[in-house]
Amino acid sequence: MYKSRLQELCQKRRWASSLYEPTREGPAHAPLFHATVIVNGERFSSRDEGEKSLKEAYNLTAMAAFDNLIPLPAVALAPAAPAPPPSETQLPYKSQLQIYAQKRGKLLPSYRLIRVGSLGAPLFKSEVTIDGQTFESPEYCHTIKEAETVAAKVALMSLPQEANPTQQLLDAGLVSLSRGDGKRRHNMRAAAQAALGA
Repeated sequence: MYKSRLQELCQKRRWASSLYEPTREGPAHAPLFHATVIVNGERFSSRDEGEKSLKEAYNLTAMAAFDNLIPLPAVALAPAAPAPPPSETQLPYKSQLQIYAQKRGKLLPSYRLIRVGSLGAPLFKSEVTIDGQTFESPEYCHTIKEAETVAAKVALMSLPQEANPTQQLLDAGLVSLSRGDGKRRHNMRAAAQAALGA
């Protein structure tokens, strides 16, 4: 049956479940059935003549939808597997964004969830608002955490960044790193970072 094949296609491509709209016409002793199915925002209808059973109308409608949708490439989604853990020196993007706000005396970032899909296969996007600016994850993700992480990353990439503390001191001329003993450079870097409170 094409109805089940269409449902499998929807699940494979992570679309919302197909929605069928039946109609019945004709006398009670000889009804004719029509069906329309909505899949991924597209509407497909059964033949105009009608079918003798609702099951057959559903099947023919599903077949029309399946035949039209199967050649389409699958929509690119964020990876189902969680992102690789950040390195020891890199904090998660949500934490980085929170620190960004705290260091600048801004309100903490707030997240808004956008959910699509069926209960069994939901997809999520997230919007994060920081300092009056809103940033949205560019793609749908499989978990809320992934969606919020992607939105935080987009925000961090878009917001103005300051140079690292050592670079700030170098730029200001407070320290200079000359070629020489590596231990001396390390000590100067540590002193520069201590001066900035990093």
